[in-house]
Amino acid sequence: MFRALPILMSAFLVFGFGVAGSNAQESKLDEKDLDAFIEKTREEYNVPGVSVTVVEDGVVVYLKGFGVRKVGTQEKVDENTIFQLASVTKTFTSAAIGTFVDDGKVTWDEEVIDVLPGFALMQPYPTRYSTPRDLLAHRTGLPAFGGDLLGNLGYDREQVLYRVRLIEPSHSFREEATYSNIGFFIAGQVAGKLGKTTWEDVVNTRLIKPLEMNRTGFPGMLDKENVASPHAKIDGEIQAIPWNRGEILGAAGDMVSTGSDMSKWMITLLDGGTYKGKGVLKPETIKDMFAPSMVETPGFAELPPISEKTGFSFGMGWGSYHWKNHEIVEKGGGYEGIRTVVVLVPELNLGITVLANLNFTVLPEAIRAYILEQYLGKADYDMQAEIKKRMAMLDKLTAVGSPPESPKPPSQELRAYVGNYENQLYGTFKVVQEKKDLRIEAGPGKYPGKLEHLNYNSYILRWPSINMIDEITFVTGPSGEIEEFISDAYGTFKRVKDQ
Repeated sequence: MFRALPILMSAFLVFGFGVAGSNAQESKLDEKDLDAFIEKTREEYNVPGVSVTVVEDGVVVYLKGFGVRKVGTQEKVDENTIFQLASVTKTFTSAAIGTFVDDGKVTWDEEVIDVLPGFALMQPYPTRYSTPRDLLAHRTGLPAFGGDLLGNLGYDREQVLYRVRLIEPSHSFREEATYSNIGFFIAGQVAGKLGKTTWEDVVNTRLIKPLEMNRTGFPGMLDKENVASPHAKIDGEIQAIPWNRGEILGAAGDMVSTGSDMSKWMITLLDGGTYKGKGVLKPETIKDMFAPSMVETPGFAELPPISEKTGFSFGMGWGSYHWKNHEIVEKGGGYEGIRTVVVLVPELNLGITVLANLNFTVLPEAIRAYILEQYLGKADYDMQAEIKKRMAMLDKLTAVGSPPESPKPPSQELRAYVGNYENQLYGTFKVVQEKKDLRIEAGPGKYPGKLEHLNYNSYILRWPSINMIDEITFVTGPSGEIEEFISDAYGTFKRVKDQ
């Protein structure tokens, strides 16, 4: 997932079932060509490190790391290097609810409010009739990426769940798909409620442990050894950046894993939910997760081979499209300094995982497109050229606006902007003067935002999260005093007079 801004040279063929043998030799995969393509493309896109896993017919046929875990070091990426999964986490959240479907404790189409009494959306009809399927297929009407900031402001999960009812919908219920991380946060709360515990515990006990995914889990694992640091281009240079440990909205994108562990996840899903002869999910539950639940028009974030010709639909935690007469099920992820993708071709019993440690890079899609061509045949156009073109477009899209050549100064002295500003959804943002600059302390956790003067009463708002940048404008009232500020991403914040 791209977040919108206002998103080693040796193979390791050992898997839990044994060493890959004749299957690897019969595979359509040309290992040497793939090695060369990955290294060439990784360098072309300036990605420090990448892990690539391919499974076929229940066997790992390709498992390699390329590059380094952190720039400026010689720490190589290998099959056990931990990466943040970003929105690939959503596939586990969907499966976690799927385990309760298997147990008969819930159905995909049961009303959420019957499981989670504290759940409410702004409008009564979707509040009463939203189901797990609606949450997992992005069809509740919640706005794309709306409310994501709530996870950073110091609210706990119960407080965030309460504030969901204050998010204004962007569409009518089940009218159109809009990518909602908050929807998956709610789904995580549903899973926790069904298990009488937390979302993390449900995923750990029902999925991670049965699949022996020993280096898969949650942000605490980022303190282990052999972890890929996230990176971003800052002032024209690729630099390591801090991890974003977004535990509050964890069910939407907080898990970590490795190329080796992801092979087990893919093989289990492709084998109808069975791992080492033991059923973890029922085959019909996996089919339900993969099946289209909401048609969507392919957008900027859906890269080749996805196009208007292939179609695109949201399943539950997955997207799907058809190419070369095959259904392809896919989930991509983007976090601060991380890009990921998992691709499954059920008819071929084929799975691909690519994990990369650079912000806003299309390298995962470039690699998976190359591998799909090896298995399904060449596209009738140059997919790599089109992906490269999208990368150039993405660079422009994510570029931050610069002040005009002759910016106007603020209309008032800085102390006139200082004070508390309130928004019904996000709460109180405090504007503070620090020498010749302004900054924001947001929410009960005083999440820090830096204000950089742009022009007149407009400022660039930068959060610690490198992917979260916005422009805000202070507005004066009839008396000439600052009364509010407005934000494209977060709405209007009214100034609160000092008591």
